[in-house]
Amino acid sequence: MEVFKLQKEKLAENIISFVPFMFKRIMKSFPNCEISKQLFGLLHHIEKEGKKPMNYYSEKMMIPKSNLTVMADKLIKMGLVQRDFDSVDRRIVTLEITPKGLEYSDEYKGIVKGHMIKKLEVLEDEDAERMNELLEELRAIFSKLE
Repeated sequence: MEVFKLQKEKLAENIISFVPFMFKRIMKSFPNCEISKQLFGLLHHIEKEGKKPMNYYSEKMMIPKSNLTVMADKLIKMGLVQRDFDSVDRRIVTLEITPKGLEYSDEYKGIVKGHMIKKLEVLEDEDAERMNELLEELRAIFSKLE
């Protein structure tokens, strides 16, 4: 039992140190766009998850609903997202990506992919292959945490 606890503590420490390291090495230098990374994150979730209640996105992104409302309002003002009310319960507010939002998302993802590919060019083929394998394994393990 004690070994199990030590492994979990070491794992927690590794995750805490790895996330900022990864952000600094890859994500911090992403090209700027009209919207913040957090707004793009919300747009991406709405695109990926489809029409869902705002509470769903608030929980998914681990941000208060009041903050999500401000973020959604910005995306709505830009025409990237639309807000709808549930036909049965008008207290439930849903978010859905617009065609303009899909176009914007595709364009920005293309820019980000190009930027990331440029950053990854320094890797040897074996390193890139191993990194892909490790990230796929991490995704599978992290999916068990939800």
